[in-house]
Amino acid sequence: MKKHYHVVRKNKADTKALFRAIVCGYLLYLAWQLVNSGGSDASFPAAAGWLTGALFAAAAVGFGLYSWKEYRQALREAELTPQEEEALRQDRGE
Repeated sequence: MKKHYHVVRKNKADTKALFRAIVCGYLLYLAWQLVNSGGSDASFPAAAGWLTGALFAAAAVGFGLYSWKEYRQALREAELTPQEEEALRQDRGE
């Protein structure tokens, strides 16, 4: 059976997920830039670039998993309750 969602609650969940995905992508971008810039200057050795890049990548993965879990929870909360579905059917005249 197809799930029905409360429009406002689902849009709110989708918007939060989008912004969290942007943050996750930016953390990955920062990790990539740190790895690439490591060793280009004597004051920032390659090992430090790899280490900090790995930390940022780990943070991005952790935040991504957290975001996915929160999105799934928000979708469950956005599902219409049986009472809301019945009220919607009555409004439509079914």
